[in-house]
Amino acid sequence: VIRSHWQKPAMGSLSSKLEERFRAGALDSRLADIKQAKKTRDIELSAKIAATRDRLCFIAAYYSFVGLVSVARHVSMHRRGIHLHWDNFFLPLNITFICAPPFLFTYQLDLALSPTNVLGLSLGGKANRISEEAARIRSGSVHRWFDSKYLPEVDESTLCIHRPICLPPVLEAAYLRERLRTNKALTDRGLPPDPEWAYFEDCRSVP
Repeated sequence: VIRSHWQKPAMGSLSSKLEERFRAGALDSRLADIKQAKKTRDIELSAKIAATRDRLCFIAAYYSFVGLVSVARHVSMHRRGIHLHWDNFFLPLNITFICAPPFLFTYQLDLALSPTNVLGLSLGGKANRISEEAARIRSGSVHRWFDSKYLPEVDESTLCIHRPICLPPVLEAAYLRERLRTNKALTDRGLPPDPEWAYFEDCRSVP
């Protein structure tokens, strides 16, 4: 009888500990899924931004070329004594369409080729440039597009992917455990700690 009396509390304590471990493991797994989903979203968004910047560079190059052709046409007409008026001031549409295919072809060729030089000009490696630009976006650094001194400078830390996400308070303990494990692994490898990626205050307000 005495043995049975002491076994019941022991079994209850063991059951409670197992239940707590299972619950903590489930919360840790749920938190890992959330973190992986955030990383996947950040990678996709940064790749889209980098690809958009690359397209904007080609579009700007196309319109710059069309503008140069238009200026050359105006100069030629002025030298020939042709007066500019509403009917001949703007560049004919057929010229703008003729200029477009070479730029479209070059854009696709730049994506298809590996980095190389064609007639002394660097061509190819678009996928590499977009990937490197996406990595700079995710790093949150201040840099110029594609590290070119002729392109705009941006502060990537202002992007939404660098803002912490709001999680329910029930995951806070799991988050602290994950932070401890991650930062310990990074410290052991001589790497900087992982930045905060979540908060547990009122999710209706952004920190």
